Formats: sequence, structure tokens, C-alpha cells
Amino acid sequence: MSESSTNTMKAWISSSYGKDGDPADAVANLKLANDVPVPKPGKGEFLIKISHAAVNPIDWKLFSGGMHGICPCTHPYTPGFDFAGTVVELGPSSEDSSQTFSVNDVVCGDIGLVETCTDPPPKQGCCGAFAEYCVVPANVLVKIPTGVSESTAAALPLAGLTALQGVFTRSARSLAGETLGNLKPTTENDDDKASKEAKKVLILGGATLVGSYAIQLAKLAGAYVATTASTNLMPDGTTTKIAFCETNLGADKVIDYQAESWSVVLFGEDFDLIYDTIGAQDDWKNASKVLKTSADFISVANFSPDATANAENNFKNYLIKSVGTPDLKELMDFVESGKLICSIDSIVPFANVPEALMKSLRSANAGKIVVKVA
Repeated sequence: MSESSTNTMKAWISSSYGKDGDPADAVANLKLANDVPVPKPGKGEFLIKISHAAVNPIDWKLFSGGMHGICPCTHPYTPGFDFAGTVVELGPSSEDSSQTFSVNDVVCGDIGLVETCTDPPPKQGCCGAFAEYCVVPANVLVKIPTGVSESTAAALPLAGLTALQGVFTRSARSLAGETLGNLKPTTENDDDKASKEAKKVLILGGATLVGSYAIQLAKLAGAYVATTASTNLMPDGTTTKIAFCETNLGADKVIDYQAESWSVVLFGEDFDLIYDTIGAQDDWKNASKVLKTSADFISVANFSPDATANAENNFKNYLIKSVGTPDLKELMDFVESGKLICSIDSIVPFANVPEALMKSLRSANAGKIVVKVA
């Protein structure tokens, strides 16, 4: 009997939102079930035997129920979005999916927030990476190149796509349907002198998962990058988050947000873009002190901005769009070539998913928490 013909699997199950909106309560009530039916792939879908999954803040943010109006979860459901693993079964062939992936291909992807947290949910249910198997459509997958580990690949999709799409737009749009970041590489062939100058980007939260990718991607595009971080230590116990942003990620200027305000330090410097991973209301209010007039303030963390707080800049927020090719493929190419690093905090056993979620909830990780499923 092949692995794909197994009838049941182990999966972590969430039965309800947290009491009074407390995500920690929902984490405490997660159950590891041993007899969950293995999902069957439909047309254009693939069954993946998961080797690694990864924890993202959105996993526990959903537990609060506070995003139900945007991304509803139908209980019971299996949380988790990032995964790496092996294709073990193809659904009925679609136009080109069977030509793109085959059984035994080693792949990774992001199952999809807006794609699976819907009402009604898709046939396979909401998300589902904290399980031994998952079903995904072909368009969220990329093959993992030789030389890139599955643990590294699992750390890439959701946070990497979020950063790529926020800074460069790619396949995503704002909640209002607008384009997002328009950062473009500088080129020597540009006639306009201004276009040859390095664009200036401020990334709020440079040591966050998304922020760490945003810094690297902006630098790859030739931008001048300022960011915020703290003197708290990275998992190695010796490197501060400020030093990590400077030395490992390549930020040009790092502001210790615990000691000084970025809006004071950078006042009047005319940045082209602010990319926000924190969500503080004062950051949007103060953006005009740093941004060029009519420049964008793009946030993946602020979903209730005060529209009257800043009349000089454009506020845009968004949710990630899960796209394998070209978006995730672009990121994987950077990882394969060594141009993009995936910061991993720790690799934990499958049995420790609740502890991993609580570590993320406490913001006690610096880098991605990867779960070894198999």
C-alpha cells in the first residue's frame, strides 16, 4: 500500500476560537488527533506528505476570532500555512498541473490565508499544515532545489511572499484593490537622473520574520534601507537584533526603537516607502515626517488606521496572495543562489506545536519556528 493510500493521519485540531478572544486559550485547547481522514486531492490539486511546517503569527492571530470578518475559520480545523514535503498523489489532471509536478517531487508552499479561510471553507477545510498530509492546488507550489533543505524551504513561503508582495506588489493588491509597493531596481540605462538614485525604504520591524525578508529584498533592488530593531538578543545569545539587521541582513541604518523614535531620527529625509510589520497607530500618524508627499505607507499589520491621522501619504494594507509561480519561485531562486537567507529560530518536534505557537505568541522567537512533522 502506498503512503498516499493511508486512510487516516495525525493532525492538530482547533475546535473553537479562544475564550473572550484569547488566542492562548485556543492554543491550550488544541488536540493532536490520530484518526483524521487523509484529504483527497481534487482536480488540479496534490496530496502532500508533509515533512516540515512552520509557525507564523497569523496562526495564533486567527485563534482570537478577531479576523473572522476577513478570514473566517470553520471549526474544527487544522491550523498552519507553511509546509515542505513530497507529492504523493495527483488529483484528476487539470490543463497543465500534471505536467508541472509529479509524484515524488519535493515541494513547498503556503496553503493560503484568503484562499482557505473562507465561508464556506474549501472542501479540504481551513489551512492545514500542522498535519501529516495536506491537499493544495498546483498554483501554490514550487519545487525545492537540490541544496535547499526542506526545513529552510518551510521557513520561506508565507513571510517571504508577504514581504515580496508588500514591497514590490507582484500578484497581490491592497484590501482596496490598489497596487502596493512599487520599488524597482536602479539601472544605468535610465535617462531620468532621479531614477538612478537608490530608493529609500524604511522597514518598521526589521527583525520580524517578514521584516527580515523585506530588508534583504529591498537591498537586492538597490535601495537604501533603514529599519527599526532592539538590543534584544537573537537565539545565538550573542548577537543583538540590531546587529543582525545590520550584519546579516544588510540594513544601512538601524534605529533602536527602545531608545529613540524613528520619526525624530529620520525627520525630513524624504523616504520613498515605509513598510510596516508592527501595526502601531502612531507610526502611520508620524509617517509624513519621514515620507515624501504622496508616498505610500504599506502595512501588513494595521487593519484599523485612523484615516484623518495623515493627509499627506497613502495608507495601504493587504493580505498575502499565495502564488507559487512567479512569486514564490522568485524567492526560491534567491535562496538557491545564496542571495536570500531564511532565519530559523529553532526546529521543534511535531508534538510541540502548542509550545511553538505560544513561543510565537510571546514574541520570544527571533526567526522562524519550524516544526519537523516527519
